[in-house]
Amino acid sequence: METREVFQFYNDTVKILYSEIEARNNTLPVELLFEIHSAFDHLKRYFIDGESEDECCKKAFSHLKRGLLDAFKLKLKYFNDDCNKLLNKKADLRIIDSGTYLTDLLNDRKTIINTARTARLEESKTNIDSAFENWCAVSKQIDDFEAKYFDSAKIKWAEKQSFFHFNANFWLGVLAGVISSIAVTLLFQLF
Repeated sequence: METREVFQFYNDTVKILYSEIEARNNTLPVELLFEIHSAFDHLKRYFIDGESEDECCKKAFSHLKRGLLDAFKLKLKYFNDDCNKLLNKKADLRIIDSGTYLTDLLNDRKTIINTARTARLEESKTNIDSAFENWCAVSKQIDDFEAKYFDSAKIKWAEKQSFFHFNANFWLGVLAGVISSIAVTLLFQLF
């Protein structure tokens, strides 16, 4: 393995997910920083200490992969937090897209969770390459999910409809209660 490959992996993969995680909370996760630091320390050993380029690059690449695994888990955590916020909104999500929105959302969320579970199991078997592939799939699924379901216009529409529906039902209930009370009072007076 050559230094160029490590830097290419960093540029094409690590930096993209790193930036996504950083932009989320305007902070850098410590776990990812430690792995990047360790990776560049191994690269330094090639350039400064004269160690084998292949060996140093393999170790650096391994640290970058481990850092990505941590970043994928953070992305999944943020995704789950966002999903829970969406599902707990005061909006009846069943009325969006003629009722298919919520069903599709729950099915797609389950797919992401199942893929993440597979990734974690592969990771626990120390099958890092397979785990990494599955985590990449999870990341892509999350991106697709967010593009499909986190449409604020649809959510605001559902919140507005739910608000009006709740208020209409509330006032119809009050009106029904008043009419029922009057009817019972009249019937009671007749008998």
